[in-house]
Amino acid sequence: MKEADKILIGAAQLFMRIGIKSVSMDDIAREVGVSKKTIYKNFKDKKDLVRRVIESDINNEMQACHECYDTRGNAIQKMIDLSKHISHRHRDINPTIVYDLQKYYPGEWELMEKFRNEFIQNSILHNIKEGIAEGLYRNEINPELTSQMYVTLIQGLISLLGKRNTNHTFRALHLEMVSYHLHAVCTVEGREYLSQHINEITD
Repeated sequence: MKEADKILIGAAQLFMRIGIKSVSMDDIAREVGVSKKTIYKNFKDKKDLVRRVIESDINNEMQACHECYDTRGNAIQKMIDLSKHISHRHRDINPTIVYDLQKYYPGEWELMEKFRNEFIQNSILHNIKEGIAEGLYRNEINPELTSQMYVTLIQGLISLLGKRNTNHTFRALHLEMVSYHLHAVCTVEGREYLSQHINEITD
């Protein structure tokens, strides 16, 4: 593994557990097992490191999305598989990271918003059209509007997660969001399939 990649992984794990603002470069150096000098050899400063972590996270999510959507499963199963990946990957996320990004790293937060408003929305749009063609999603729904509404659901999840002293976990909020969306778009046949597989998200 490249030195920079090792640092990115260690920093991301710390940010997820603790948040961003309270993590120092010394903390990251101890977590990764390298000197602070080594970190600065690969990254200009903490802001640069945070940005690279966010860019890496976005790339990983895009890859996971492509892998799930390239399978032979139906549209519902693809949504469940992708949601399972996201739920597992972010199961221990500290809500502080949302607050820290919004307040102290607005440029990096903007990257996340662009990812949601463009890539995620287009992915959901594709999934909805596929589900309608398979007879698993209702054909009377508007795919464009519904995909935009899904992004709004994500924004609502983030808003709840970003509140100070929240009692909600990411996994609980995420399961509720995906379940709400799928139950709203599924046909009777789709709901039968969904009822048998929805719990796979948190398995």
